Amino acid sequence: MRPLNQVRLLAVVVAGTLLGCEVAQAETVLGFARDASSQRFLYTEVHEFKRGSDGEVQTATTRYYDPQGREMARKSLDYRANRYIPIYKMEMPAQRYSEGISGNGDPVEVFKQDQGKETRKGLARDSGLEAADSGFNHLLLDQLPQLRKGETVSFKLIVAGNTDRFRFRARKVADVQVEQEAGVQLRVEPDSLLRLLVNPIDIVYDAKGTRLLSYVGVSNVIDPSSGQVHKQVSIRYVGPVPSEARWPQRTVATP
Repeated sequence: MRPLNQVRLLAVVVAGTLLGCEVAQAETVLGFARDASSQRFLYTEVHEFKRGSDGEVQTATTRYYDPQGREMARKSLDYRANRYIPIYKMEMPAQRYSEGISGNGDPVEVFKQDQGKETRKGLARDSGLEAADSGFNHLLLDQLPQLRKGETVSFKLIVAGNTDRFRFRARKVADVQVEQEAGVQLRVEPDSLLRLLVNPIDIVYDAKGTRLLSYVGVSNVIDPSSGQVHKQVSIRYVGPVPSEARWPQRTVATP
């Protein structure tokens, strides 16, 4: 087990926060990740997703590119059976690591493969609010009216990288501006003593509650130099941008 797997459970928000699919609408969102302390550019996220005729996200693909434009990781997601608990797979070939959910019925089938060692586990469905990976974004957006009223929302998060689930809570921090755009800032942290070991994550949605504007917290991408996830990143999201555009490596590598 990687030493920072406990920290990875906070990272699941990043990798697919703005993704989805079916027929009608295809969109692309870009995310530019920097080290939160030094502001050194780390990688680009390219989220390509589709929505059904009802506007709901159906399926998605996220690609991660390093500063030289080389693909570092890729994730595919399918929300059609459950928008909170998608079937997904994230792969980081250079790190010999992958994780995901292969079945979202009862039990939820989670798996991870690390350095050639595979672990699979079935997690019985839990009562109450529950999400996994990028379905966490849908849960937060659905709960945004309550959060804006000052309520604290508690939920369970299935973390495939730990083949387990954890208790979390979210609350509104403030109304903010992100590059002159009005937004609402949320703070998400473990609803347990685990919050003493890991930093919270701060997420900003636009004022309409439709788009993610920024994210500060642990990454879900492994730093090749350390073999562990980036501990604290700041990501600015841009888009949607034209889906028909092709994103060559030289383009996505330039924030």
